[in-house]
Amino acid sequence: MRVSPLAIACSAAFLWFLFPSSATLNTGLSDGNQTAVVPKNHPAQQSPAKTPAASVKPGTDYRNRDIIEKETALNLKEQELKRISGNIDARMKELDEVRRSAESTISAKRQVDKEKYKKMIKLYKALRPEEAARLMDKLDEELALEMLNQMDTKTAAKLIPLLNEKRVLKWTRLSLLNE
Repeated sequence: MRVSPLAIACSAAFLWFLFPSSATLNTGLSDGNQTAVVPKNHPAQQSPAKTPAASVKPGTDYRNRDIIEKETALNLKEQELKRISGNIDARMKELDEVRRSAESTISAKRQVDKEKYKKMIKLYKALRPEEAARLMDKLDEELALEMLNQMDTKTAAKLIPLLNEKRVLKWTRLSLLNE
């Protein structure tokens, strides 16, 4: 990844702003041909032997630049990660809203289906037992057994003798094993 000189300069200026007393940063940005401008009454002006620049060996300006460049690149990567993290958070919220909407839709659909199912059970209960049994024998086995489960005991008792014997025995087995 290549870091632009503008980004490096901005980062260096930012670091200089944060740490104005650091003589290393002040002199590290120059090529060594220029002297750093140190404000009056600055600790570096009073005792140059105590400043980090005094203990820095010649040729370390390049190391300082490398460190600054790496810090700048790291800062840029951190900013990019924060931006990506923000995008992910926004996407997660959006997906959560979609999930809630889907759950709401499914719940409404189940309620409608349940109402239809109750209505159909009520209709079969209103039929004569012979007619209801004849129609239930033509239904899918799972559906017919589920309808028997939903009917009250009195209605089911009227239908059982009229239904297909295999279906009734299967329904009985399933009812006893599932309870």
